[in-house]
Amino acid sequence: MFGLFIGLGLTLLNRVATDLPVIILGIAGAYAGWLVGVIVFGAVRGSKDQEEQP
Repeated sequence: MFGLFIGLGLTLLNRVATDLPVIILGIAGAYAGWLVGVIVFGAVRGSKDQEEQP
């Protein structure tokens, strides 16, 4: 996910003279990757808790 956003930022960098798109989209990609990790971790952890309780 992070690499996708960096690639998009590099594509925009060709059209704009500043590094700002790479920085902004890099931060957005890192946040999106963290968010997906939290959701997946919560789903996996939550499924184990529900199976153990009768």
